[in-house]
Amino acid sequence: MDWLGIGVFILGLAFAGLVVILIPVMKKLTATLGNTADTVSTVNKSVGEMTGEITVILHNANETLTDVHGKMEKVNPVFDIIHDTGQAAHHLTSTLVRFTGQKTDKAKEGADAIDRSQLEGLLRGAAFFYYLKQMSKTDKNEA
Repeated sequence: MDWLGIGVFILGLAFAGLVVILIPVMKKLTATLGNTADTVSTVNKSVGEMTGEITVILHNANETLTDVHGKMEKVNPVFDIIHDTGQAAHHLTSTLVRFTGQKTDKAKEGADAIDRSQLEGLLRGAAFFYYLKQMSKTDKNEA
């Protein structure tokens, strides 16, 4: 054998030794990658389940917000009536204060100050309270 053959033989032995040393490492790496694949599969299933639940929660939240918005639209006229009633009461009381502070010959000016726009809120408020009274009567009759 010549030197080239001896060198190739030594390289072959070194490669065989390296393969023998790397076999357990490769087995451990295979086991680790298998566990990683199982973990990723479990996470994918969990994320899929959570996505479905989150979709249901968001759908329910949207329905609730739509319901609240609709109910607020129904309640807004009540607040408008209460606001108008408050303004009319303010105008009425301020007119009455001016009226009582004036002499009797100026009473006509005080009465003229109470015009339709200032009483409209009071009338709407009275109609609202009449409506509430009628609703309570129908509720009692149904019960």
